Amino acid sequence: MSSPAALTDTNTLTPVGACLAWRPDLPWLHVASDGLTALAYWSVPLALALAYRRQDLVPPRSRAAVLIACFAVTAGAVHAVSILELWRPEHLLDEATRAAMAVAAVAAALALLPLLPRLVSLPSAAALATANALLRREAAGARDAEQRARSERMRLEGLFEHLPDALFVVRAEAGRFVFETVNPSFRRLFGQAGAAIEGAGPDLLLEPEAAADLERRFAACLAAGRPLDWDSPAGGGNAPGGGGAHQHWHTVLVPLPVGADGVPRLLGSLRDVTELRRLQADLVEQARRSTIAAMCAGIAHEMSQPVNIIALWADRARRGLDAAQMRPRRAMDIVSEQTRRLGTLLERMRDLVRDVPEEVEDFDAAPPLAAAVGVARRAWALEGLEMSLEVSAPLLLRGRSSQFEQAVLHLLENAREAILRRRQADPDAPARIAVRLAPGSTPGTVAVSVRDTGGGVPDPVAPHILEPFVSSKDAGEGTGLGLPIAAGIARGMGGRVSWSNTATGEPEAGAVFRLVFPAVAGAGAATATECAA
Repeated sequence: MSSPAALTDTNTLTPVGACLAWRPDLPWLHVASDGLTALAYWSVPLALALAYRRQDLVPPRSRAAVLIACFAVTAGAVHAVSILELWRPEHLLDEATRAAMAVAAVAAALALLPLLPRLVSLPSAAALATANALLRREAAGARDAEQRARSERMRLEGLFEHLPDALFVVRAEAGRFVFETVNPSFRRLFGQAGAAIEGAGPDLLLEPEAAADLERRFAACLAAGRPLDWDSPAGGGNAPGGGGAHQHWHTVLVPLPVGADGVPRLLGSLRDVTELRRLQADLVEQARRSTIAAMCAGIAHEMSQPVNIIALWADRARRGLDAAQMRPRRAMDIVSEQTRRLGTLLERMRDLVRDVPEEVEDFDAAPPLAAAVGVARRAWALEGLEMSLEVSAPLLLRGRSSQFEQAVLHLLENAREAILRRRQADPDAPARIAVRLAPGSTPGTVAVSVRDTGGGVPDPVAPHILEPFVSSKDAGEGTGLGLPIAAGIARGMGGRVSWSNTATGEPEAGAVFRLVFPAVAGAGAATATECAA
């Protein structure tokens, strides 16, 4: 067996290139082929090192990758030593590198054996192409769905922003409800900026009692899990309408699906249904008034002749009595007076039936209104009533000016009697009647308002104050037909009568009665005049 010194002694050995000396071109061909082969092997570890950056392709600290890199390094070293052997007889180094390459090759092969089933199970190029095409179609479908969802969201946002209804979204937060978002109609309705409303509760917009009631309804809607709607008069605090008696609002609440944050939300809408409720009430009232009018017409017709006969015979009987018969003559005077009063009542009952004026025309409302106020001012000059008239713009109406003047006189008479009744209990109470002609709160309408300081309409008769034979005066002091006749004239001209109490509990407490008519197009520019007595 050779000693280690003998194995490393190269002096007795001949280099491989000596065998190729008779062909000088062969050593260089050998150098080129082995050099390129060594470089190719050594590029494998470099490629694996770069692949380590993509951990999804080559897992970190992969034993198979390390062994493959070792095999490539030793294989490249074998070819490099082969080049060296052309000039130096380093046969021991050559065998050592080949042994190292063999060990690395066996180790790499053993490490790759468990990977073979996974490699075999990899899809083919055709399968990958099919999967890739399917993914492209799914990605295109997802993009289309996303685009449709974005368009739908933009459309819904546009509806939310531009609907005339006041829309809002509220969320439950720490035991209370706050407005999350509101649309421009909601902001205009309450006269608040969006930044001020969003994040605040209903108490910002409503009085405490109304706000608490609204939060109870929010809670009830969430608990029920279904839509909730109701009608309510507007009024109090910053609530829309402020007057309470003139506007009605329909509110709808709908529970929204709970989002990823787990916060329950409600979508609400607020719509002004004042005109709809007024039309419904007008239909009911018109049917009832038609029945009452037919009854009044029949009563007036049937009673006119007996009343006239009673009056005629009472007058004839009085003329047949001697002057000395004072008590019988006085009795006949009372009978005649009461029959005249009954005749006046029957005539007013006939007026109640005459709702539709004949031979209508367009007329300026200001002159007959001024005439009615002038007549009342002269008639009540000694009663200490202060009357004022304000006319804004030459507003045109369609109807009969005489009936319009009659309706105004009925309202003025009603205001006067209310003031006189209040004076009986409080002689120092103010006695003022303010009449105003101006465009109505609804576009295309004209409103005549008569405001008094008579203390307001009493609660017991308030719901029926416009009905025939309903009066707040004592028994025997009125017929209860003045306001119904005014309402009938207004209906005949396409309008209506409304009223409300004002300044309740204050010295100026009273009532405001309004005649609201449809305006005729063509009125001139607005001017304002005011006269006071």
